[in-house]
Amino acid sequence: MQDWAVTTVLVLALELVLFLTLLLAIEVAYRIARKRKFPSTQLRSVNAVTNVVFSFMGLILAFSYSEAGKRLEVHRNLVVDEANAISSVWFLVDVVPEADQPPLRDLLRLYLDERVEAHHALPRVEEFEARRARAARLQKQIWARMVTITKVAPDKEVLLLPPVRLMAEVAAKRTLAVRTHITSPTFFFMLGLAVVGAMLVGLTTAQGEGRNWPYRLLFALVISSAIHVVVDLEYPRTGIVSTEEADSLLLELRETMH
Repeated sequence: MQDWAVTTVLVLALELVLFLTLLLAIEVAYRIARKRKFPSTQLRSVNAVTNVVFSFMGLILAFSYSEAGKRLEVHRNLVVDEANAISSVWFLVDVVPEADQPPLRDLLRLYLDERVEAHHALPRVEEFEARRARAARLQKQIWARMVTITKVAPDKEVLLLPPVRLMAEVAAKRTLAVRTHITSPTFFFMLGLAVVGAMLVGLTTAQGEGRNWPYRLLFALVISSAIHVVVDLEYPRTGIVSTEEADSLLLELRETMH
Protein backbone atom coordinates (compact mmCIF):
# COMPACT_ATOMS: atom_id res chain seq x y z
CA MET A 1 0.00 0.00 0.00
CA GLN A 2 2.85 2.38 0.86
CA ASP A 3 4.63 1.65 -2.45
CA TRP A 4 1.37 2.27 -4.32
CA ALA A 5 0.92 5.64 -2.57
CA VAL A 6 4.48 6.73 -3.31
CA THR A 7 4.22 5.73 -6.96
CA THR A 8 0.85 7.47 -7.32
CA VAL A 9 2.28 10.68 -5.86
CA LEU A 10 5.21 10.50 -8.30
CA VAL A 11 2.87 10.02 -11.27
CA LEU A 12 0.70 12.95 -10.15
CA ALA A 13 3.84 15.04 -9.67
CA LEU A 14 4.85 14.31 -13.27
CA GLU A 15 1.39 15.39 -14.40
CA LEU A 16 1.85 18.65 -12.48
CA VAL A 17 5.23 19.16 -14.18
CA LEU A 18 3.59 18.64 -17.58
CA PHE A 19 0.80 21.05 -16.62
CA LEU A 20 3.32 23.76 -15.68
CA THR A 21 5.41 23.04 -18.79
CA LEU A 22 2.38 23.62 -21.01
CA LEU A 23 1.61 26.89 -19.24
CA LEU A 24 5.25 27.97 -19.69
CA ALA A 25 5.13 27.11 -23.40
CA ILE A 26 1.96 29.18 -23.77
CA GLU A 27 3.55 32.15 -22.01
CA VAL A 28 6.77 31.96 -24.06
CA ALA A 29 4.86 31.88 -27.36
CA TYR A 30 2.58 34.68 -26.13
CA ARG A 31 5.51 36.96 -25.33
CA ILE A 32 7.23 36.21 -28.63
CA ALA A 33 4.07 37.06 -30.55
CA ARG A 34 3.56 40.26 -28.54
CA LYS A 35 7.18 41.34 -28.99
CA ARG A 36 7.36 40.70 -32.73
CA LYS A 37 3.84 41.95 -33.44
CA PHE A 38 2.99 39.53 -36.22
CA PRO A 39 0.82 40.97 -38.99
CA SER A 40 -2.77 39.78 -39.28
CA THR A 41 -1.98 37.68 -42.37
CA GLN A 42 0.54 35.59 -40.41
CA LEU A 43 -1.84 35.24 -37.50
CA ARG A 44 -4.49 33.83 -39.84
CA SER A 45 -1.93 31.24 -40.93
CA VAL A 46 -1.31 30.43 -37.29
CA ASN A 47 -5.03 29.80 -36.81
CA ALA A 48 -5.05 27.38 -39.73
CA VAL A 49 -2.01 25.52 -38.41
CA THR A 50 -3.54 25.45 -34.92
CA ASN A 51 -6.65 23.71 -36.24
CA VAL A 52 -4.55 21.06 -37.96
CA VAL A 53 -2.29 20.48 -34.93
CA PHE A 54 -5.22 20.27 -32.51
CA SER A 55 -7.01 17.79 -34.75
CA PHE A 56 -3.87 15.65 -35.00
CA MET A 57 -3.31 15.91 -31.24
CA GLY A 58 -6.85 14.71 -30.59
CA LEU A 59 -6.31 11.79 -32.95
CA ILE A 60 -3.04 10.76 -31.26
CA LEU A 61 -4.53 11.02 -27.77
CA ALA A 62 -7.62 9.05 -28.78
CA PHE A 63 -5.51 6.33 -30.40
CA SER A 64 -3.16 6.12 -27.40
CA TYR A 65 -6.11 5.98 -24.99
CA SER A 66 -7.77 3.25 -27.03
CA GLU A 67 -4.63 1.12 -27.20
CA ALA A 68 -3.88 1.59 -23.49
CA GLY A 69 -7.46 0.59 -22.65
CA LYS A 70 -7.15 -2.55 -24.76
CA ARG A 71 -3.91 -3.52 -23.01
CA LEU A 72 -5.54 -3.01 -19.61
CA GLU A 73 -8.39 -5.31 -20.66
CA VAL A 74 -5.84 -7.89 -21.81
CA HIS A 75 -4.21 -7.70 -18.35
CA ARG A 76 -7.52 -8.42 -16.64
CA ASN A 77 -8.49 -11.23 -19.00
CA LEU A 78 -5.13 -12.92 -18.53
CA VAL A 79 -5.61 -12.92 -14.76
CA VAL A 80 -8.88 -14.80 -15.28
CA ASP A 81 -7.17 -17.20 -17.69
CA GLU A 82 -4.37 -17.88 -15.23
CA ALA A 83 -6.80 -18.50 -12.37
CA ASN A 84 -8.69 -21.00 -14.55
CA ALA A 85 -5.48 -22.70 -15.71
CA ILE A 86 -4.09 -23.16 -12.18
CA SER A 87 -7.49 -24.30 -10.92
CA SER A 88 -7.66 -26.95 -13.66
CA VAL A 89 -4.27 -28.38 -12.71
CA TRP A 90 -5.24 -28.34 -9.03
CA PHE A 91 -8.36 -30.42 -9.70
CA LEU A 92 -6.45 -32.81 -11.98
CA VAL A 93 -4.16 -33.70 -9.09
CA ASP A 94 -7.08 -35.80 -7.82
CA VAL A 95 -6.51 -38.34 -10.61
CA VAL A 96 -2.80 -38.90 -9.99
CA PRO A 97 -1.63 -41.61 -7.55
CA GLU A 98 -2.24 -40.67 -3.92
CA ALA A 99 1.45 -40.78 -3.08
CA ASP A 100 2.14 -38.03 -5.66
CA GLN A 101 -0.71 -35.75 -4.65
CA PRO A 102 0.76 -34.00 -1.55
CA PRO A 103 4.03 -32.84 -3.22
CA LEU A 104 2.13 -31.67 -6.31
CA ARG A 105 -0.33 -29.69 -4.22
CA ASP A 106 2.51 -28.11 -2.26
CA LEU A 107 4.21 -27.08 -5.49
CA LEU A 108 0.99 -25.60 -6.85
CA ARG A 109 0.46 -23.58 -3.67
CA LEU A 110 3.99 -22.23 -3.82
CA TYR A 111 3.63 -21.53 -7.55
CA LEU A 112 0.43 -19.54 -7.06
CA ASP A 113 1.95 -17.61 -4.15
CA GLU A 114 4.93 -16.61 -6.28
CA ARG A 115 2.73 -15.62 -9.20
CA VAL A 116 0.55 -13.42 -7.00
CA GLU A 117 3.51 -11.80 -5.24
CA ALA A 118 5.34 -11.25 -8.52
CA HIS A 119 2.60 -9.04 -9.93
CA HIS A 120 1.96 -7.35 -6.59
CA ALA A 121 5.63 -6.36 -6.62
CA LEU A 122 5.12 -4.12 -9.65
CA PRO A 123 6.31 -1.47 -10.40
CA ARG A 124 9.44 -2.84 -8.68
CA VAL A 125 10.67 -4.61 -11.80
CA GLU A 126 13.64 -6.40 -10.21
CA GLU A 127 11.49 -8.02 -7.55
CA PHE A 128 8.90 -8.92 -10.17
CA GLU A 129 11.50 -10.65 -12.34
CA ALA A 130 12.97 -12.51 -9.35
CA ARG A 131 9.60 -13.88 -8.25
CA ARG A 132 8.60 -14.64 -11.83
CA ALA A 133 11.79 -16.68 -12.23
CA ARG A 134 11.06 -18.61 -9.00
CA ALA A 135 7.54 -19.33 -10.22
CA ALA A 136 8.95 -20.57 -13.54
CA ARG A 137 11.24 -22.98 -11.70
CA LEU A 138 8.30 -24.29 -9.68
CA GLN A 139 6.32 -24.75 -12.88
CA LYS A 140 9.14 -26.86 -14.31
CA GLN A 141 9.08 -29.03 -11.20
CA ILE A 142 5.33 -29.52 -11.60
CA TRP A 143 5.85 -30.43 -15.24
CA ALA A 144 8.62 -32.90 -14.38
CA ARG A 145 6.44 -34.64 -11.80
CA MET A 146 3.54 -34.87 -14.23
CA VAL A 147 5.79 -36.32 -16.92
CA THR A 148 7.07 -38.92 -14.47
CA ILE A 149 3.50 -39.89 -13.61
CA THR A 150 2.50 -40.21 -17.28
CA LYS A 151 5.47 -42.50 -17.94
CA VAL A 152 4.01 -44.92 -15.43
CA ALA A 153 0.48 -44.34 -16.71
CA PRO A 154 0.71 -43.33 -20.41
CA ASP A 155 -3.08 -43.22 -20.75
CA LYS A 156 -3.12 -40.10 -18.52
CA GLU A 157 -0.69 -38.09 -20.67
CA VAL A 158 -3.40 -36.34 -22.69
CA LEU A 159 -5.29 -35.57 -19.48
CA LEU A 160 -2.44 -34.22 -17.32
CA LEU A 161 0.15 -32.54 -19.54
CA PRO A 162 -1.89 -30.04 -21.64
CA PRO A 163 -3.28 -28.15 -18.58
CA VAL A 164 0.22 -27.78 -17.12
CA ARG A 165 1.50 -26.51 -20.47
CA LEU A 166 -1.44 -24.08 -20.65
CA MET A 167 -0.59 -22.79 -17.17
CA ALA A 168 2.94 -21.96 -18.35
CA GLU A 169 1.64 -20.34 -21.56
CA VAL A 170 -0.73 -18.04 -19.67
CA ALA A 171 2.08 -17.03 -17.30
CA ALA A 172 4.26 -16.15 -20.30
CA LYS A 173 1.44 -14.08 -21.82
CA ARG A 174 1.01 -12.15 -18.56
CA THR A 175 4.73 -11.43 -18.47
CA LEU A 176 4.62 -10.17 -22.06
CA ALA A 177 1.61 -8.00 -21.21
CA VAL A 178 3.55 -6.44 -18.33
CA ARG A 179 6.44 -5.60 -20.66
CA THR A 180 4.29 -4.27 -23.52
CA HIS A 181 3.52 -0.56 -23.40
CA ILE A 182 3.27 2.47 -25.63
CA THR A 183 6.59 2.91 -27.41
CA SER A 184 8.95 5.65 -26.20
CA PRO A 185 9.00 7.48 -29.59
CA THR A 186 5.19 7.56 -29.62
CA PHE A 187 5.03 8.84 -26.05
CA PHE A 188 7.62 11.58 -26.59
CA PHE A 189 5.95 12.53 -29.85
CA MET A 190 2.68 12.93 -27.93
CA LEU A 191 4.44 15.12 -25.36
CA GLY A 192 6.11 17.18 -28.09
CA LEU A 193 2.80 17.63 -29.86
CA ALA A 194 1.26 18.85 -26.61
CA VAL A 195 4.01 21.45 -26.20
CA VAL A 196 3.61 22.58 -29.82
CA GLY A 197 -0.13 22.89 -29.26
CA ALA A 198 0.52 24.94 -26.14
CA MET A 199 2.76 27.32 -28.07
CA LEU A 200 0.08 27.73 -30.71
CA VAL A 201 -2.36 28.58 -27.95
CA GLY A 202 0.05 31.30 -26.85
CA LEU A 203 0.27 32.69 -30.37
CA THR A 204 -3.50 32.62 -30.70
CA THR A 205 -4.21 34.36 -27.39
CA ALA A 206 -1.68 37.06 -28.32
CA GLN A 207 -4.26 38.38 -30.79
CA GLY A 208 -6.51 39.46 -27.91
CA GLU A 209 -6.13 42.07 -25.22
CA GLY A 210 -5.17 39.91 -22.26
CA ARG A 211 -3.58 36.57 -21.51
CA ASN A 212 -6.95 34.79 -21.27
CA TRP A 213 -6.01 32.67 -18.24
CA PRO A 214 -9.18 30.53 -18.19
CA TYR A 215 -8.44 29.34 -21.73
CA ARG A 216 -4.78 28.66 -20.86
CA LEU A 217 -5.57 26.79 -17.67
CA LEU A 218 -8.30 24.74 -19.32
CA PHE A 219 -6.02 23.71 -22.19
CA ALA A 220 -3.10 22.75 -19.90
CA LEU A 221 -5.41 20.87 -17.51
CA VAL A 222 -7.22 18.90 -20.22
CA ILE A 223 -4.08 17.89 -22.11
CA SER A 224 -2.02 16.98 -19.03
CA SER A 225 -4.96 15.01 -17.59
CA ALA A 226 -5.50 13.16 -20.88
CA ILE A 227 -1.83 12.13 -21.04
CA HIS A 228 -1.96 11.14 -17.36
CA VAL A 229 -4.93 8.84 -18.04
CA VAL A 230 -3.02 7.16 -20.88
CA VAL A 231 -0.01 6.57 -18.59
CA ASP A 232 -2.27 5.31 -15.81
CA LEU A 233 -3.89 2.79 -18.15
CA GLU A 234 -0.51 1.68 -19.47
CA TYR A 235 0.84 1.07 -15.95
CA PRO A 236 -2.25 0.04 -13.96
CA ARG A 237 -0.31 -0.72 -10.76
CA THR A 238 1.40 2.67 -10.60
CA GLY A 239 -1.60 4.96 -10.24
CA ILE A 240 -5.32 5.18 -9.69
CA VAL A 241 -6.26 2.50 -12.24
CA SER A 242 -5.65 -1.03 -10.96
CA THR A 243 -6.35 -4.68 -11.68
CA GLU A 244 -7.20 -5.57 -8.09
CA GLU A 245 -10.69 -6.78 -9.03
CA ALA A 246 -9.21 -9.38 -11.35
CA ASP A 247 -6.35 -10.19 -8.94
CA SER A 248 -8.91 -11.13 -6.30
CA LEU A 249 -9.70 -14.26 -8.35
CA LEU A 250 -6.21 -15.60 -7.71
CA LEU A 251 -6.44 -14.77 -4.01
CA GLU A 252 -9.81 -16.50 -3.76
CA LEU A 253 -8.37 -19.52 -5.54
CA ARG A 254 -5.49 -19.64 -3.07
CA GLU A 255 -7.93 -19.74 -0.16
CA THR A 256 -9.55 -22.87 -1.63
CA MET A 257 -6.25 -24.72 -2.03
CA HIS A 258 -6.18 -26.60 1.29
